[in-house]
Amino acid sequence: MYIRRSLILPVLVLGLGLSTGVSWAEKTGHEGHQGAAIELTLNGQAKWQGDENMLKGMDAIRGALATRLSAIHDGTLPSSDYKVLAGEIQTQVDFMVANCKLTPEVDEQFHIVLGHVLDGVSGLEGETDPRAGAVLVVEALNAYGTHFEHANWQPLE
Repeated sequence: MYIRRSLILPVLVLGLGLSTGVSWAEKTGHEGHQGAAIELTLNGQAKWQGDENMLKGMDAIRGALATRLSAIHDGTLPSSDYKVLAGEIQTQVDFMVANCKLTPEVDEQFHIVLGHVLDGVSGLEGETDPRAGAVLVVEALNAYGTHFEHANWQPLE
């Protein structure tokens, strides 16, 4: 199942509210690359509990980006590799959507994350500045780790 990026955006708009804090772009000197703040809430005082498919998909997205992060940061990743990365991320998003078993409350928050991931995929596929797409995905992954329970999750620096 292929989820269209445009289907996530209405859910994304519903989540606007509180900022998650300092963005990866601000920490790494890529201030010109950050997108809109990722607006998530916690489940009361606790992180949201996802399903096994969410955990598997998010691990795969993080792993795909982490292996290329140094080259992205240095500006040495070939443009064709950005498109490959976009495809790998899209595959995982499609997997998570097709196999979703989240409760409606968790699903609503997770779709905000996926909306930002898909914005990043669009950027990764773009010709002008695919690094900006990578920044969006990193920010989405770091916001995910702050708001969702995921054993051994490490933010990307």
